[in-house]
Amino acid sequence: MVSSAINLHRGLPWAKALELAKELLGRVRIPDAASRLASYPHQYSGGMRQRVMIAMALACQPRLIIADEPTTALDVTVQAQILDLLKELTRETGSSLLLITHDLGVVARYADRVAVMYGGRIVETAPARELYKHPHHPYTLGLMASVARLDGEAGRRLVPIEGQPPDLAQLPPGCAFSPRCRRATDPCRVSRPPLVEVGNQHLKACFNDVRA
Repeated sequence: MVSSAINLHRGLPWAKALELAKELLGRVRIPDAASRLASYPHQYSGGMRQRVMIAMALACQPRLIIADEPTTALDVTVQAQILDLLKELTRETGSSLLLITHDLGVVARYADRVAVMYGGRIVETAPARELYKHPHHPYTLGLMASVARLDGEAGRRLVPIEGQPPDLAQLPPGCAFSPRCRRATDPCRVSRPPLVEVGNQHLKACFNDVRA
């Protein structure tokens, strides 16, 4: 799998591609990498398959790695291993990592900068620490209120975001979040709010002054 990607995209001869594939499997911590080169996907565990995919992504020496829900269907321990590995490898290779996920815990632990999206558009973006400390958009606040926290008050109920996500082919006029937003006003339903600066490298797309 990895050697085929190297041979196809980098044009290296098979002998060189196999050698590089073995090196990459070792870097992503596949045990006994040389003997696993001939293994079929069903002979790998879920976590090992994720590691092989990371090796394939690194094979072409990318400047940017886009990881879309890279820990889906993995247990919590393996999730942490995969994400730690991704972060370590991107630092080693100088690549940037764009992580797409719904897991706010993963975002808090691994992201340097966060962009919160709704209806296909960025509604708030800031350095991770700043965003979690001072969220400004109603959707960001709603996401955080709907997740259990270890440091939260005992017996505190989670607050769901009412309504349903919009149809991306038929977005409502104005702010896409306005039909579900308790703070929506008339301008929200008519005009799309632009991203405006509310702090150092912190931008939000909301007409209202909303804070945690």
